[in-house]
Amino acid sequence: MQPGNHGWFYVNFPEQDGDLLAATSIFEMRTLTPLPDLATGMIRVRLSLVSVAPMAKMYLELPGNNTGAAELGLQRTTIGSPVPSEYIAEVVESKSPAFAVGDKIWVIGPLFRYRDLAADGSDQPGGMPPRKVFGGIPAEKLLSVVTPSVGITAYCAVEHHPCGRVDEPFEQRTILATSAAGAVGLVLGQLYKNKGCRVIGVTSSREKADRLEQFAGYDAVIAYKTEDLDRRLRELAPAGVDVFIDNVGGEQLDAGTRHMKIGGRILSIGAISEMDAMVTGNVRGMKEYLRIPARELTLGGFLMYNHFDKIPGAAKALITMLMQGRLKSEETVVRGGLAKWAECVDMVYGSQTFGRMILAVVD
Repeated sequence: MQPGNHGWFYVNFPEQDGDLLAATSIFEMRTLTPLPDLATGMIRVRLSLVSVAPMAKMYLELPGNNTGAAELGLQRTTIGSPVPSEYIAEVVESKSPAFAVGDKIWVIGPLFRYRDLAADGSDQPGGMPPRKVFGGIPAEKLLSVVTPSVGITAYCAVEHHPCGRVDEPFEQRTILATSAAGAVGLVLGQLYKNKGCRVIGVTSSREKADRLEQFAGYDAVIAYKTEDLDRRLRELAPAGVDVFIDNVGGEQLDAGTRHMKIGGRILSIGAISEMDAMVTGNVRGMKEYLRIPARELTLGGFLMYNHFDKIPGAAKALITMLMQGRLKSEETVVRGGLAKWAECVDMVYGSQTFGRMILAVVD
């Protein structure tokens, strides 16, 4: 038997007044019943590093309101059900020859301190077996980059999606990326720079903007809270933008659309600015859609969890780039008990992070 297990659950509908989506008010950590004796072909894992993503709130099921989670390819989180997450865990007991005690594996699933998993992946999304963590790179770096919600999304957007791919001559292509200081944005910028493109980012503060230019090699970064986004885009991309990767939506999606070249391509990989609005139903939406036919733009969307077949190849490429120094990662790491998870989610929404937010779980 495994004592001391606990996990996070969605327990309260967000209030319609005040702080709509404070994670500390809508999620609750509960004590779980002890796990049974481990069955043959199973492994027992203990959570160690959690990738804290804003998407945790996107999946909430609310009375009379469709949050859009189902359309994103993921099951909506109902009241009383566990919170889905992405994390690295350590094998603490094994009844499978494929895994030994002490192995580190990457996991998608409910945010529990301990879990039992089928070694053959029959209980995992897409039937994908648990994957051992590559030992040549710190686990925090791998969770920050080589996971579906971060680097693999960025890699597939750049290399596989028709709206994200760029044609030669690369040095003549201008790329725009919103949420550039986020986990996906950090990787995106570097992947395009490795091709020789000119990359413009958008982030919240001048401090983050300066750090991005130095750390990730962005050619220019706009701090939208203190700078006029339209004016700066006119200055930085007078001939227009070839490819626009948007992870924010709303006003920033509109601003980027206004500065696209004829025949340009826009790829939406998220809409963090709309997440609170999706709870209330007051989504702002895209207001510059008339520029799509006027400039013959191509608009596409991408969700990594619909493309599990791309994960192995993308992971291998990203690990190679990390080892060669062609790709760097940056994390905001918080150390503490699993009870700190909801606070970390609120920190992500408060723009208090640079790169991926990671909770390093210690008892």
